[in-house]
Amino acid sequence: MARYSVVSIDNETIGRGGRPESRGEFESAEAAIGRAKQLVDTALLEHFAAASSVHELMALYMREGSEVPMIYGEPRLEFHAYRYAREKATALFAERMQH
Repeated sequence: MARYSVVSIDNETIGRGGRPESRGEFESAEAAIGRAKQLVDTALLEHFAAASSVHELMALYMREGSEVPMIYGEPRLEFHAYRYAREKATALFAERMQH
């Protein structure tokens, strides 16, 4: 049996009866966190082109983000989707400014 389960919600539909979706079972903490980060990265990139700032990208993610993963398992992992999304959004805009 896998030690960790990654489950994701869709911010746009969760208030209208949307359900969490399984995004995989993992034996290691590193693999579970890697999958959760991949889901957030993909969701942010869906809105990146339309956003003009980190704040705007985060607002879009929090309202319409298609992936807000949570990791279940023991020992408990410290992964916070919104905190990671803010860090990633900041990095994406820093990269945009360099080009």
